[in-house]
Amino acid sequence: MKRQPLCKINLFIAFLFLQGTITAQSFDSVLSKLDTQYPQEKLYVQFDKNFYSPGETIWFKAYLFSAQTPSLISKTLYAELLDEQGKVLQRRVAPIVLSGAAAAFDLPGSTSSSMVFVRVYTRWMLNFDSSFLFIKAFPIVTAKKETTRPAVTQQSAYLQLFPEGGDLVQGVESRVAFKATDQRGLPVRVAGDVVDSKGKKIVSFSSVHDGMGFFRLQPEGTEQYRATWKDPAGAAKETSLPVAKLKGLVMEVNNVGKKVQFSIKRPDKMERSYERVHIVAQMHQQLLYRAKANLASTAITSGAIPVEGLPTGIVQITVFSEEEKPLAERIVLVNQQEHYFITDLNAPLKKLEKRQKNVIQIDVPDTIVCNLSVAVTDADIHSVQRGEDDIFSHILLTSDIKGYVHQPGYYFSGEADSITAHLDLVMMTNGWRRFKWEEVLAGRFPTIHEQPDGYLGLQGKVSGLNKALLAQKELTGILQTKNGGKQFLTIPLETDGSFYVPDVIFFDTARIFYQFNNDKDKVLSSRASFDFRNSFLNQPVRLQPDRELISRVSRFDSANSSKNRMIAQKLLENEKKVQTLATVEVTAQQKSKKEKLEAEYTSGLFTGDGMTFVTEDDPFAGSSLNVFTYLQSKVAGLQITTGAGTPTLSWRGGTPQLFLDQMQMDASSLQGIPMSDVALVKVFRPPFFGGFGGGSGGAIAVYTKKGGAGNQNVKGLDAATVHGYSEMKEFYSPDYLRPDPLQNADDYRTTLYWNPFVYTDKDHRRIILSFYNNDITKKIRVVVEGCNTEGKLTRIEKVFE
Repeated sequence: MKRQPLCKINLFIAFLFLQGTITAQSFDSVLSKLDTQYPQEKLYVQFDKNFYSPGETIWFKAYLFSAQTPSLISKTLYAELLDEQGKVLQRRVAPIVLSGAAAAFDLPGSTSSSMVFVRVYTRWMLNFDSSFLFIKAFPIVTAKKETTRPAVTQQSAYLQLFPEGGDLVQGVESRVAFKATDQRGLPVRVAGDVVDSKGKKIVSFSSVHDGMGFFRLQPEGTEQYRATWKDPAGAAKETSLPVAKLKGLVMEVNNVGKKVQFSIKRPDKMERSYERVHIVAQMHQQLLYRAKANLASTAITSGAIPVEGLPTGIVQITVFSEEEKPLAERIVLVNQQEHYFITDLNAPLKKLEKRQKNVIQIDVPDTIVCNLSVAVTDADIHSVQRGEDDIFSHILLTSDIKGYVHQPGYYFSGEADSITAHLDLVMMTNGWRRFKWEEVLAGRFPTIHEQPDGYLGLQGKVSGLNKALLAQKELTGILQTKNGGKQFLTIPLETDGSFYVPDVIFFDTARIFYQFNNDKDKVLSSRASFDFRNSFLNQPVRLQPDRELISRVSRFDSANSSKNRMIAQKLLENEKKVQTLATVEVTAQQKSKKEKLEAEYTSGLFTGDGMTFVTEDDPFAGSSLNVFTYLQSKVAGLQITTGAGTPTLSWRGGTPQLFLDQMQMDASSLQGIPMSDVALVKVFRPPFFGGFGGGSGGAIAVYTKKGGAGNQNVKGLDAATVHGYSEMKEFYSPDYLRPDPLQNADDYRTTLYWNPFVYTDKDHRRIILSFYNNDITKKIRVVVEGCNTEGKLTRIEKVFE
């Protein structure tokens, strides 16, 4: 389960006024154990919009990371739609491919909730702090005008104070950061004074960004200091500072250029236990820096942590006593501007008149595989929100700290010194709590009660037979999916009757036909009871969402609110006319034979772009020995060698994956399928992400004719139904060049295009996508987000008008 190591990191061991040798090997071993046995995952989810109306679909794409790289830990994703009370309304389970997964929730037209939540997680994430699960609140816009919220009568503003490093120490100057917020946790401007117990002014302070700032204070003795300030309404307020400790250390950290500079100060009188300290810096549970300082003969010591070459992320710096007790701590975000790659976005064809065709072009510089998602929405309705959370701010900042960060996207919007200074205020007023040093140094590691999910597995138990009868027994199984695909399974049994078959990918439901292997007259099969089920988590997470998420949702301005309510009303009126492809049977225009067969046979990730060959009307199909001789010379770059023995295949240096009715198959088995049983063949250029192993050589999917000899019901075998991954919903984008009675209805789509599966590689670095405008949109907002296989992120947003 070990992650990839941090790129370009060399452990830096420093000696600050050092006497003796470093013996703090426990830091190394603890972090190594955390890294190898307890790596943590984090999620970012891109949605098509930040609000919805009843009857609309919530489209989303999740990106899974561990530290700074795409996660290889989990292969299955869980997503839940919750109402305002936290009740789970819908649940989706999706396979994670190239560290990404996509799904959708359909909001009923009868939805009365004013807010819903979407929670996304992996099973492995449930072993750790639940506050790090991804959750987001969405307002539901209805045709009814929003009623005025009652006035808030409670205290309107709060001031929190954070001594740098953790504590105030008597006689030692400290920086004290502060953060002022209203009752919703949103920032407010603040200014005031720090006074002593007699009311004497010691220092003034005022916020410099989003209610945050800092001041310097040297506390004397046991003096009780107070911050006196006024809230936005002008009411006088007081907030007490923490009482300064008699003994302790003060840390000051400054993020300067290629180094993180720190100083450690002690009072003039110090206990011997504080004379020698360890300074430890870690990033993503990997040791970056370790030093041991001697404060016996000096009241202050300083050093610098080299950060050149580090990936962008949060560094935790902790000062320990010789007994390994944490004395002071600070976090800092290192940003060497190497966390992203630039994506170009243009519109070669832009026609924003009613129902006109538009084309967007995406270009990436990377030759390695990139995993992207694209959302196109009405910019007048889904307007740009300043500093909204995005893939940069979430993966690099908010997913690693506790507490609310206002407009986090701002901190990655540029390289100005002011942004760096403002970001450091966030670091001074928030804590990093992926783990606690006190606990892990004492040997108290997280309790692992959930193992990482692989891909969908088939599991269960045979009961009713004793161990002697079950010894060395196997089941013979035939897994048949809804599209007619079949996979033959040999299922070994454990002595207690349990079994598990890994990596069985199918969507919706499948039937498993079964009996004991070599069970003449079904003697054992008739005596036993069989339980078949999938390997997913059976129950949703039982956690209530944070109610404060609702109060922090951005409100619309009056123009947006009016237009959104109008759209909601139109959607309500046209609910039976304008529906998505998943619920509409399009009968207006006769589809081509290829389109009909695609719709009938393909599903899930196999519905993506590929080269489809229909065999029925192809004279070469009837004269071909098998699918391999049929495909020879039909696909540029695909090399197929046939002859005696098993055919060999090669495409761009890789070997294509082979599928029969969407079940992975080897070449020798596929070679035996006669072309007379084949309905269509679909070839996917590299990379293909519908199977295992990354699909670097592309894929060939062969579909046998339904109703043929290979697809009759299995007679004489018992069967059970097993649920697979949630059925993948296809985004419906109308083609206004083709007549269709459904298109007579008004088109008020607010999401004009959504594509969660946009992949590029060294041979396909330019992507062309097309869509049609609706009836009312005058300007469109296009957002492209994603990552590459090295973990570098990308995001580009443009408004075309």
